[in-house]
Amino acid sequence: MRSSFPRLTLVFAFSVAVGILGPLLGPVSGPVSQVVSDTLSAGWAYAAVAYAAGMASRTKKGAAVLGVASLWVCVTVYYLTKAAQGDYLKADLGDPTGKTEYFAWGELLSMIGLWAVFACLLGPVCGVAGRASLSGPYPLLSRLLLPVVIVVETTMRLSHPAPLQDQSVVTMWHVTRVLAIALAVAVVVRGLWKGRASVRQAG
Repeated sequence: MRSSFPRLTLVFAFSVAVGILGPLLGPVSGPVSQVVSDTLSAGWAYAAVAYAAGMASRTKKGAAVLGVASLWVCVTVYYLTKAAQGDYLKADLGDPTGKTEYFAWGELLSMIGLWAVFACLLGPVCGVAGRASLSGPYPLLSRLLLPVVIVVETTMRLSHPAPLQDQSVVTMWHVTRVLAIALAVAVVVRGLWKGRASVRQAG
């Protein structure tokens, strides 16, 4: 138990950091903060959190559990940060002056609950893939998961860019996609090279 504590602490600290920094950096002026905010709020960043959690686990079952738990932490911290920024303060329509506000607890909890359900579906997949990338029957496929997720998401975002999206963010999606493709190619080449070396040694 003691030996696993540092790893668990690191996993959840990483989850909290991703969950907080995404919304926290959004309102900060400047292209760099906006790019970092959008990156940490992207779906693939959350997939990376669960993937990293799986890598920190010693068993397949533990990787699945940590994948879900890390995403729960991320989602909860993300929406609590948004709430602290005032996103869930609503105007009371019963007040004609529009000065009365209330906190929309139902909306906050429903958003956390919705993404917690998605975490239950995606967390085990990413967590187990992270574990399998280090020790498993299909390491090559496991290592390709994140690059493929990144390519798919960035392609979708670039196919339907937001009208008011900053150019620096659009550039970030292009660069991220190129890097993901390069990483996927590197993973495949390395895997094929190792496989070829193993065949030679066996022969």
